[in-house]
Amino acid sequence: MQRRQMGAATLFITIIILALLTVIAAVSAKIGMFELKTSANSNRAKEALHAAQGGLDYGAIRYLNDASWAGESLDMPFGGPGASVSVSAIVGADSIVLNAVGESVDTTGLARVEEKFARLPILKVGDLPPLMANGNFPDSGSFSIVTNPNGGGTGVPVSGWVEDATKTGGASWQTCNVDEWLYESNNATQGKLPQSDGFVLCHTCRCDKAINKICDAGAVVDTNDCPDIVVGLPIIDAFQNLFGFDPEDTDGNGVDDWYEFMDAFATVRLTSCASLGPNTGDQFYKNGVVQSLPIVWVTGTCSLPGGSVGSYDTPFILFVHGELTINGGGIFYGIAFGFSDKYGGDTENFIVKVTGGPTLYGVLMTNREVDKPSGNFGLVYSQKLLEKLTNVNDTFYELARYPGSWTDTK
Repeated sequence: MQRRQMGAATLFITIIILALLTVIAAVSAKIGMFELKTSANSNRAKEALHAAQGGLDYGAIRYLNDASWAGESLDMPFGGPGASVSVSAIVGADSIVLNAVGESVDTTGLARVEEKFARLPILKVGDLPPLMANGNFPDSGSFSIVTNPNGGGTGVPVSGWVEDATKTGGASWQTCNVDEWLYESNNATQGKLPQSDGFVLCHTCRCDKAINKICDAGAVVDTNDCPDIVVGLPIIDAFQNLFGFDPEDTDGNGVDDWYEFMDAFATVRLTSCASLGPNTGDQFYKNGVVQSLPIVWVTGTCSLPGGSVGSYDTPFILFVHGELTINGGGIFYGIAFGFSDKYGGDTENFIVKVTGGPTLYGVLMTNREVDKPSGNFGLVYSQKLLEKLTNVNDTFYELARYPGSWTDTK
C-alpha cells in the first residue's frame, strides 16, 4: 500500500513538472515569436530609413550637379527588389530642402526624412580684402588700395588684413573707395576704360589722400582709428580663406591637403611666369563661363612680365609656390597668391615683391611675408571681377549640410 502511494506521488510530481515545462515552452515560443516579429519590424523600419536616407543623398547629389533641379517623385531600388523611395524638393534662392519617403521591401515599413542643403562654389571670394598677408607687410612705397566696401560686413570697408606691418615712416599708404579712385582730384583727367558690366578700369588712377593710414588695430582704443586696414589681429590662413579648407594634412596620409587640392584642380602648371600674358585666362572660359577652375599653378620663381596678364573678362588665380615679383608697368587681373608650404614642420618662406608702379585688379594674397614695396602700386578691388572666377559650370561646387536640419517623422 505504501509503495502504491509513493508511485502516485511520483506520478503527480512528474505531471506537475511536465505541465510547468509545457507552460515554459509555450511562453518561450510566444516570447520568441514576439522577438521575431519585433526583429522583423525593426528590419523593415531600418530598410525604410536607409531607403529614405539614400533618397536624401540622391537628391543632394542631383542638386549639387544641377542647381536648377527642383526635385521629382520617383521610385528607386535600395537594398533589394521592392525597397523604394520617393524624393521631393523645395528649392530656395541658395539652398534646397529635400524630403524623402522610403518603404521597406514588403511595403509595410515607412520612413520619412528631411534635410536642408546649400550649394557653394569651391572658391570663397566674397569676403576677401584687397590685401591679405599672414606675415609682415612693410609700410613703404606709395600704395593705393581701393577697398572692399563690404569686407567686414555690409557697409564695413576693409582694404588690408595683415598680421604685421610698420605703423610709421616715409611711406604713403592711401585707401579710398572706387569713386574717389576714379574721379577725385587728378584722377578725373586720367584715361578710363568702361566695361560692359559697369566697372571702370583706370590704370593710372591713384587714391589722392592718405586718409586711412596703416595702423595697429590691437594698439588703439577707438576702432575708428583703424578704419579699414586691420593689422596685428589673428587672421585665418590665406589659403583656407580662399579655398575654404585647412591646408594641412588633416587625413593623416602624409600629404598636405593644399597639395592634393591643387594637384586635383590646377590643370595649368608652369615652372615660371615668362609665358603669361593678356590671353592667359582665355583658356578657362567659354561664353563667359569658367569650364575649369581658373588656376595657374607655378612652382618656382615667378616674375610677372610687363603689360597685361589676364584680362578683366578672363581673370584667373596665379598661385605661385615660390617667390613672386610684381614688376612696374604690369597690369594683372585676378588673384595673385604668393604661397609657402609652412605646414607639417616645413619652414618655407617665399616672399612677395612689389616694385615700380604696377596695377592689380583683384586681390593680392600671401601666407608668408611681403618684401619692402617700392614705387607707386595700385591695388584695385572689384567684386564683379572676382565673381567671374566663381561663374563656373556645375563641376566646381561643394555641398554643405545645414546643421540641425535633419529630421525624421513617421
